[in-house]
Amino acid sequence: MSYTVKLGKNGEVPLPDSICKELGIAVGDILICEKMSDHSSISMVKHSNQALSDDEIAAAGNLTRVFSYDVHEELTTE
Repeated sequence: MSYTVKLGKNGEVPLPDSICKELGIAVGDILICEKMSDHSSISMVKHSNQALSDDEIAAAGNLTRVFSYDVHEELTTE
């Protein structure tokens, strides 16, 4: 299964609610991000330890936490 999304101006990866629901991803989940061999796509899967601190996530270098972000707010503030 794959999806195509446009990166935000700060490099954020938008995950629409419909995709999150289908993949079982929720706000607060920790994801592993890996660059694929084609260099134009990334793989994101749930990390096995969902109890990591923000410092542990940052130290890993390839982890991120899913957070809620209002795309419409960005569009109206420019």
